[in-house]
Amino acid sequence: MEVFGNDEHFILNGPGVSPKLFLTKGGVKGIYDAPVTTFYKSSAFQKGSTYQGKKYQQRDLTFGVSIKGENPADWQDLEDRFRSAWVFDIDPWDPDATLTKLSITTPSSGTRSLYVALTEAPAPDMEQDGHLRSASIMPISAVAPQPFWFEDRWETEPFDYFETGSSGTSEGFVTIANPTPLPMHLEWVVTRGKWTLPDYSWTGKKHQRVPGGTWANRKITLPLLTDVNGGARIVVRRTEELMIRDFAGTNLIGAMNGIYFMHTIAPFTPETNLPVKVENAPTGGARVDVYCKRRWPHCWGARA
Repeated sequence: MEVFGNDEHFILNGPGVSPKLFLTKGGVKGIYDAPVTTFYKSSAFQKGSTYQGKKYQQRDLTFGVSIKGENPADWQDLEDRFRSAWVFDIDPWDPDATLTKLSITTPSSGTRSLYVALTEAPAPDMEQDGHLRSASIMPISAVAPQPFWFEDRWETEPFDYFETGSSGTSEGFVTIANPTPLPMHLEWVVTRGKWTLPDYSWTGKKHQRVPGGTWANRKITLPLLTDVNGGARIVVRRTEELMIRDFAGTNLIGAMNGIYFMHTIAPFTPETNLPVKVENAPTGGARVDVYCKRRWPHCWGARA
């Protein structure tokens, strides 16, 4: 387990852990399945009840970190640096600020991360002044408001892309996949031209999902993107205020004649080729990137 914050990086256990700063016995509570509450309703004369849905809650985490310095000054420096990696909220003066990042790496699932914030001030556990023993234990109580683990790589790197080397009209495919037990929201980034992108509904058994249902062949054509626009980014999430915006930040949803993207990628969808098309590509060609930002309830594996 690793902690990133305030330009600091600490390995708390596993390969590379320091004998000066490490997880205490007892490990971490709250890193496994995302907390969820289910809802059931029973009518007056019903035997039993009927499932109504579920709601994922915030994720609460607690753990302790042992800090041991070679001398009082070394201990104090370590404790100060580790404490400074943790925040209660995002720095409003820093446009690039984030919450503290907690990451776990396993051979089978790679690295998955959470953004977490302190829920209370750490109160070091020490029988006497840490300067006397050059050691202390710092308890951490934190919350992940967004409780699902993400993969750092796919947050910033396209899962696949299609590009043309010529102007005019071209067609091709991009590959997507959602091995997680949660629906996945696609993101598209397109350059200049008039793009047609898929927006399919899905059907089938787990790991055998295919486009199907009412909107099995649904495609959406974007307005022509010119030099003024530069290109566009599409975030397929209905709650997104700017679902479609150009590279200048202009909202393009008004130019869509009331049409918008509707569908997420179903859980446990295998790698699937999706068709894409561009018309009026400029000299030099055009490109579309598709992002698969995966979310996992658990820090390893693919349990439902």
